Amino acid sequence: MSILTVFFISFGLIFTAELGDKTQLMVLSLALRYGGRPVLAGAVLAFALLSGSAAIVGKGLGELLDQVLITRISAWVFIAFGAYMLFRKKEEDEEVKPSSRAGLAAAFSLIAISEMGDKTQIATLLLSVKYQSFVAVFLGSLAALTCATLLGVLVAGRLHKFIPAKYISPLSGCLFILLGIGTLLFA
Repeated sequence: MSILTVFFISFGLIFTAELGDKTQLMVLSLALRYGGRPVLAGAVLAFALLSGSAAIVGKGLGELLDQVLITRISAWVFIAFGAYMLFRKKEEDEEVKPSSRAGLAAAFSLIAISEMGDKTQIATLLLSVKYQSFVAVFLGSLAALTCATLLGVLVAGRLHKFIPAKYISPLSGCLFILLGIGTLLFA
């Protein structure tokens, strides 16, 4: 099978699996708070790390990670991040735009933790084992995850025009807490 065929198989499967996933909701929320560019950059770095490790390690990675533990940790990280966004102290008169560096760090860390052992990482791992093509699977997976993330960032850019800035942090905080609780309940 050609490298291009494996790329498109990987892209199609991973992109379809990622649509409507918790990661897209997380990206949407982060992009509303920090802006699209730093969130997209942080997400792509996290996806590169996770997809690369899954494609390189192959089936061995799944045996090393306790998926239940990783799921619980990511759920509590969502809840903690949401609580921080809801209850942090800020000046009322001051509307501070969070830094790009903070957006990149938040996107990278939250996505890296939440996607570890996720269905898309497992799918990347299995595709790598099946097709024995690190480059095609890695690039297909990374392209799919990047495109799905870009959709979330674009939607956030549109929503930002309709949602007043003072509601973005509380809305994002509530969304993260709900994602965390949902992850704990349904995982």
